[in-house]
Amino acid sequence: MKEKLVITKSRKSIIHVRGGFSETHNMGSCNTEIQMNDLDDRTRTLLYNVISSSLRDQFGDAPYNRDIYLKEDFFCRYIIGYALAIKIDPEKHYAIDGFNILVEKVFLEAPYNEVLDLIELITRHRYSDNETNKQKQFYDFINMVFEREYVGYRMIDGKITPIADENEKESIEEACENKFEGTKAHISKALGFISDREHPDYKNSVKESISAVESVCSIIVGDECASLGKALKRLKDNGVNIHPTLEVAFSKLYGYTSDEGGIRHAEGMTESEVTFEDAKFMLVSCSAFVNYLTANYGKIGGGK
Repeated sequence: MKEKLVITKSRKSIIHVRGGFSETHNMGSCNTEIQMNDLDDRTRTLLYNVISSSLRDQFGDAPYNRDIYLKEDFFCRYIIGYALAIKIDPEKHYAIDGFNILVEKVFLEAPYNEVLDLIELITRHRYSDNETNKQKQFYDFINMVFEREYVGYRMIDGKITPIADENEKESIEEACENKFEGTKAHISKALGFISDREHPDYKNSVKESISAVESVCSIIVGDECASLGKALKRLKDNGVNIHPTLEVAFSKLYGYTSDEGGIRHAEGMTESEVTFEDAKFMLVSCSAFVNYLTANYGKIGGGK
């Protein structure tokens, strides 16, 4: 008896599961390259799903709760009227279901930078000051999608930043929560300059990063006017011991930014000479050093 020849039809890929059987056995159709200059259809859909579901959960009780009802209307009006520039009807109540239909088009069809703009704007305007835990939880959801889909950005302190490494992200997040307001402000500014997708300012990002280190050092030595070069040499006298190699390394970084021809010098490097890689290196390195100094200062009772 002859065996029948089984002809397998060519089928279209439908299921895309990160870490599933197909990807494990190199048979998957999921994107495996870092997404920096665009977002694939899968990533756009997942981001839309996370945001639309989250907003529905947040405002789902709007018809039964006046505060939520008013907040829903204000939030939707702001995003629709400002970001989407759609004419607002003053007599209408704007609800999340209709809002989600409008923003779906952005997520699925707009350039990737506009998708990221909208995510930032939604995050910035949906939470009040006393909802920081909910806001952080939302950041985590967005970052989970970014990580699983190989997106080269992370949401940090309300800004979507081109940093792919998890350790780098955590270091900058910690620095953004520094207990010294001046130091914290410098890191936040540095993050803002490097995160601006339309007009990134890498030169000023570097300036703010090194200024954050200078700020925490001046606090430790008790001299607001002390330059970083001088403050580094006085840390030991104030109870904070750092390895000599670290001191030399940051002294040289200070020289790179501040001496003649340096970034902080009036006649120094032009904006076009400072690259994203320069700014990222300084932001990550300075954030880590700020965290290191703050922790060591705290061990001797400083900053209380």
